[in-house]
Amino acid sequence: MDLRHLKYFVTVADELHFGRAAKKLRIAQPPLSQQIKSLESELGVLLLHRTKRQVTLTEAGEVFYKRATKILKEVSQAKEEVRRIHNGEIGQLIIGFAGLVTFDLLPLVLRSFQAAFPNVEIVLHHLTTTEQITLLHQHDIDVGILIPPIDNNDIELKIIKEEPFVVALRKDHPHEFTSPIDISKLASENFIMPPRSAGLGYYDSIISLCHQAGFSPFTTQEAKELQTVVSLVASGIGVAILPSSIQYLKNDSVSYVSIQNCPNSIKTAIAYHKDNKSPVLGSFLNLVNGIFEETHKEM
Repeated sequence: MDLRHLKYFVTVADELHFGRAAKKLRIAQPPLSQQIKSLESELGVLLLHRTKRQVTLTEAGEVFYKRATKILKEVSQAKEEVRRIHNGEIGQLIIGFAGLVTFDLLPLVLRSFQAAFPNVEIVLHHLTTTEQITLLHQHDIDVGILIPPIDNNDIELKIIKEEPFVVALRKDHPHEFTSPIDISKLASENFIMPPRSAGLGYYDSIISLCHQAGFSPFTTQEAKELQTVVSLVASGIGVAILPSSIQYLKNDSVSYVSIQNCPNSIKTAIAYHKDNKSPVLGSFLNLVNGIFEETHKEM
């Protein structure tokens, strides 16, 4: 028994008229009648009472009609579901993200993706760049939003954002620093730094920036989370060099000051394993590319 027989039978049962059913199916009436007879022969029961004036369902036909209708509906739904999976419209996407992106980039990407693909389940994991690379390599997350560079030939990277650094200071800091600040003026300050183990890109950029200003920063405290860094600055523990997007995080006790002739910037990248062929990942990458290509045009 094939699905075509079920479709023919259900159409005849809906119309209770072979002529109208044949027209609806766009086939001639004699072949349609023959297909129904073939189905009845295969089942060994009469499904339809036929007279010159009318067609009615037998008791067996009533039961078979309900089953056949359900089967055809489920097959149609299965086809649609498979098509949508293939097109990356449904499924699951596991995203790792660095704390840096939570202020502006991540909300923009998630809002856009959920609007375009409402049936994709998004699972989020707040991770350092180092942790993301490990999980991408193990195929435990689908995509990472992190701070390059990385050292893994299996991971593809696409830079999506570049931003300058700012200095975070307590508002009542004893030294008055005007904006933009000459970074060399911070040589005697205590610094709150990210641990290098969390990711080389961010840490090394800060060290390089200080070295170019003629000093090595004295680290008085390390903190992975940018929110924690800002809280420590507010507490008077030290100063910090942070991505400019940190200014979305307001703190009444902290001032953010731009850096004079800042030679360094911090990049954000989308990362994924080169062997990951997930259609949902493909949809995500296409959408992200579209967002940031448009952003660059506007700039």
